[in-house]
Amino acid sequence: MDFAEHPVQKPGPCRSASGTMTSMRTKGKATVEDLLKTPKDGRKYELVDGEIVVSPAGMRHAEIAAKIAHIIATFLEKNPIGKVYSDNVGITFPNNNVRSPDMTFVRNEKLPGGKSPEGFGVIVPDLCAEVLSPSDSSRHVAQKVAEFLECGFPYVWLVDPVRETVTVYRPLAEPEIFGAQDTLAVETILPGFSCRVSQFFS
Repeated sequence: MDFAEHPVQKPGPCRSASGTMTSMRTKGKATVEDLLKTPKDGRKYELVDGEIVVSPAGMRHAEIAAKIAHIIATFLEKNPIGKVYSDNVGITFPNNNVRSPDMTFVRNEKLPGGKSPEGFGVIVPDLCAEVLSPSDSSRHVAQKVAEFLECGFPYVWLVDPVRETVTVYRPLAEPEIFGAQDTLAVETILPGFSCRVSQFFS
């Protein structure tokens, strides 16, 4: 997948990003209420541009996403500065889309009383990770990352299981690619955290 063909655009007003996921038919525009009624079948459902989109993940994809969340959760056990969420969390974006990144981290000061709300989070997370799937198109991925940045995410990790790399996106900055033997750190968001990229794939 050549991301140079579809570079992530510079952040601007928060907009949506459509992709190649399967859409569920509803009468008129889908709502948050429709999203809440989706079946609990292990697939990821998101509200994007008034449509419910479904993006089932393969086992390798799910394994890596779970491992990333576990690595950060382990760090947070000794450094309880925030909460980490898996890919079944719903985050309401400023553009009214409800997204479920593969991994989401939110610092305590952004959470009401430092605790997770019962419903979808109406919040801009501090960090998210998206794990690439073989079916992802480079255009769709670029649009999705751009949406995250434009909605205020300070850091986005794009995790490539085939190349075993992590590309770090930040607003108004050039992407940085970290290889399997590189050390990944996000000092401004997770002070004291670091891990080798290879840990995501082992």
